[in-house]
Amino acid sequence: MPGEWSTAAQNFFSDMLGRDELPPYEHTWRTTFETEWIEGCFGSTDEYYEMERVAYWLASSRDEDTLMVPVYDMANHSNDPNKLNTLSYKPDKAGDSFRLVASKKILPGEQIYNSYNRCNQCSNVDAKDCETYSFWRTPDLFVRFGFVEDYPQNWEFDPTTDDHNDDSSDDDSSDDDDREFDVCLQREEGTGEVVALWGEDDEEDLPDGQDIQWLGMHYKRLQKIQDDKETLEKELVRGEGVDDNGENKMTRGEWESIWKYHEALVQAINTAILSSNIEEDSDDSEDSGDDSRDEL
Repeated sequence: MPGEWSTAAQNFFSDMLGRDELPPYEHTWRTTFETEWIEGCFGSTDEYYEMERVAYWLASSRDEDTLMVPVYDMANHSNDPNKLNTLSYKPDKAGDSFRLVASKKILPGEQIYNSYNRCNQCSNVDAKDCETYSFWRTPDLFVRFGFVEDYPQNWEFDPTTDDHNDDSSDDDSSDDDDREFDVCLQREEGTGEVVALWGEDDEEDLPDGQDIQWLGMHYKRLQKIQDDKETLEKELVRGEGVDDNGENKMTRGEWESIWKYHEALVQAINTAILSSNIEEDSDDSEDSGDDSRDEL
């Protein structure tokens, strides 16, 4: 997970995200161990620090909202209706039962899939009636579990990036500053094309021309990083058998994980731009969109 990566990997990942302009935002991954464990649970800062850090990330990647459920955590994640074959019902208070039930016939030897974010914004399940209470989006799953989920995916972008580190609400803030928007991505059966679906309930929640320009700017920046990938790899990735303290170099696994996320992020931005139907303010983005289809 990004939160337990080396300093070199975290710095490069942060640069890739525009220094907190794109999700996942740093307060959700870079400082969670310190804020949740060291400060919130009075964790150790002495010789037990490293052991507690490893235990924290191991537990947080396996728990279910602080519940440790044997066998259940072995189920892989998917929201693909052709794969998903179970439903989980979490207790809403201490003492209630936790249930995992089959939603379709599961054959011997078949992989068991469970949704880690069944209640996300792109789900067809009403949030009030969602039994799993799991509202994570695609970047959140990457932060918490270290993988990029397959389609369908749910992304939220926020062009107003003045202070993503502040979770508190400002009574003096204007609604005009609330410009975040959700985009749902799914892969069309038959064609395999990735398409974007936008909410239709409130047009104010849809991106405008300025938002699309903002996406286009980040798309070009991410493509530039892609163009420099070979040079960056030589500078940032440890060589085979090279002993390094992690401050200046990252592991091969960290490097590959970052690029898997980069690919998903570029695809999400590109698909959002091309499906926005906004032409006047996105001429540059449309040009870059054509390039992306060649590269992805």
